Amino acid sequence: MPQEAIYKTVYQYNKFPVPAEDMERLQTIARDCCEVKNRVYERYGGIHGLSKIYPGYTVQNEMTKSGLREKLDLPSVYFYLSVFEALGDIKSRWAYTKKRIERNIRANENLSPEDRHYLRFVLKQSQCLEAILTGKEVRLPANWEEAYGALRARVDEKRLNSYLRRQVRRHLRKSHTDAAGGFTISPKGYRYKDHGIYLATKEKRRRMFIPLTDNNRYDVQISLRLFPEEGKIAIHVPVKVKRKHPAGYEGEVGLAFGIRCLFVTDDGRTYGEKYLEYQSALTDYVRERLSRHRRNAKNNPGMEKYRAGKARREMALHTYVNAEINRMLETERPGVLYFPRLPAAKKAGYGRRGNAVVSMWQRGFVKSRLARKCRERSIELVEVFGGGIGTECSRCGAEGEKKQGMFRCPVCALTMPERQNTARNVRRKGRAGREERDSSEKLPRMNAPDGGI
Repeated sequence: MPQEAIYKTVYQYNKFPVPAEDMERLQTIARDCCEVKNRVYERYGGIHGLSKIYPGYTVQNEMTKSGLREKLDLPSVYFYLSVFEALGDIKSRWAYTKKRIERNIRANENLSPEDRHYLRFVLKQSQCLEAILTGKEVRLPANWEEAYGALRARVDEKRLNSYLRRQVRRHLRKSHTDAAGGFTISPKGYRYKDHGIYLATKEKRRRMFIPLTDNNRYDVQISLRLFPEEGKIAIHVPVKVKRKHPAGYEGEVGLAFGIRCLFVTDDGRTYGEKYLEYQSALTDYVRERLSRHRRNAKNNPGMEKYRAGKARREMALHTYVNAEINRMLETERPGVLYFPRLPAAKKAGYGRRGNAVVSMWQRGFVKSRLARKCRERSIELVEVFGGGIGTECSRCGAEGEKKQGMFRCPVCALTMPERQNTARNVRRKGRAGREERDSSEKLPRMNAPDGGI
């Protein structure tokens, strides 16, 4: 059963411009949190930190004893959150590294099935992986020791361990951040009162008061974003809300995605016609200014101004995407929404400016926002896989041709906008896959006979 509660982010803003001295105090906290994260990345982001990052209390204790918090004079509500945020990033790095190694193991034709079994076993056992990477003796719990011994007896252990070390060195990268545009605050670090919020500062027993535009109050971990050029702050608050079950949301709709126009439905209706304008504004800004600002020092006002400009354009793009997704769902009111698997970014074939636009196409953000808003409305979202979605005729299934945004079928003479044809194929293939899945789930399960598998 789907969960009846989900999390969404609400935003709060300052009512009046934050004084320059107060903004500098907030920026100091942000820079200190950045330094704490980098210290954790440096000390625990490599292979020797693998044994300490799960579950992370060892890192917490060692960072406490390091004296960094006292040196920075940073309140604990900021210090420990920065430590655990950095730990989360390190764990994500290891997950990414293992995923890449898994992919290479599958693609390596020189590995036998026994070799692949051994390597996958090692990747899943953190103790075993750490011992191999650091050259120590492998020690596992008794129930795993026997399985490991049987595996290593059937393979060239030395060769595979060397292969594993090379793969980790190639793909594991220590994280680093220079972004000091905000920080996270635990509930003990703030208090709502007087139509505003009191924030803990580096001065003992003294909090900074910031009037807000609303009087809403929360008791969760929040994130503070700073915009010093404008004297503004934005508070990001995760809020648990109940799923909606709006009346009238029924039927099935197929979607096609794109850059020039965000969505096209199987009936030919379009949403997000100005998406390319917002994406191009962000892309052109980054392409033209990033190279110049990279030549400056890390935290000079020029780089901060660049980040603020990029954040404004990115926020405008995200606001537009959210509005168009809402408009599409409120107009179509689907019960089931089919969408194709989004293509990977292409780095060549469009010209210099076109390549930049395509490479920065925020397909991940669009997909995540669509998924969230469908969950909020209890809409079933089905991702459709398979080839031929954009080239097959949605009427007869024959291979057609695309030219100047139109699709033409040489067999049945169907002519329509190519993305509408794609959306119809998405709906057809998604519906067929959904029906096949539902029918397989209704089949009775047969019990295996004694001794069977």
